[in-house]
Amino acid sequence: MISSNSDLLNVSPYEALASIYDSVMSHVDYSSWAQFAFDILSDNGMPAISEDNPPYILEYACGTGIVATILSMNGCRVDAWDKSPEMITIARSRSVVLENAPQFSVKEFLQLDAIERYDAVLCLYDSVNYLMELEDVIDFFIKVKTALKPSGLFLFDICTEFNSKRYFSSSESNEVFEDFSYNRNSRYYDDLMIQENVFTIMFEEQPDKIFVETHKQRIYTVKTIRRIINKTGFDLLEESDNISRIVPTKSSLRVHFLCRKK
Repeated sequence: MISSNSDLLNVSPYEALASIYDSVMSHVDYSSWAQFAFDILSDNGMPAISEDNPPYILEYACGTGIVATILSMNGCRVDAWDKSPEMITIARSRSVVLENAPQFSVKEFLQLDAIERYDAVLCLYDSVNYLMELEDVIDFFIKVKTALKPSGLFLFDICTEFNSKRYFSSSESNEVFEDFSYNRNSRYYDDLMIQENVFTIMFEEQPDKIFVETHKQRIYTVKTIRRIINKTGFDLLEESDNISRIVPTKSSLRVHFLCRKK
């Protein structure tokens, strides 16, 4: 697949990965994730599904739009934003035939400027970890609070340091498909609490190019996130180990937080 003259191209996160993302992440049960989000929001006061006045949800960092599309198909009104134009292009193509399709837009975290519009805001699959500075997490949470209606709900998750140390401290994986292949090298810098994943992607139709993407995430402790939740004007309603709605432990790989605007 790779020629000796292949060019090594460093590109932005998801610039090349977007087109193969759903294949790379095929192990993720997005239907269960969407059901978890819908159930936990409904149990904590999100308005019931109504044709005249459906619950209005914003999903931030929506990726290729699978969860947003499922929520839309189940009667929610959904706005869905992502930083990557490549991911949004795929998300739009996924939902183009839907009558009640999500409204997809390209926006970064701190471009959120809505005022008391949404019943709930979602930020799933450790997307908050892409905010590399604590100040940016605080700023984003404040913007989410402003965008929520009174008593609106905010559901997000983080990957834990236990997850990084156990599975990504120093690892390599690769897969070969019919029309592409990729390699992922992962490393966790525990002194900086930074998780780094480097994807090397090769497409059969472009044998003279090798695409390299470097993804970095800041790993935050649960205690730090709790402090930010309180500081930015939210009440913490529930913490969940992954999508189980079981109380997290020190060995949890992912923790969801459900918050209500004070």
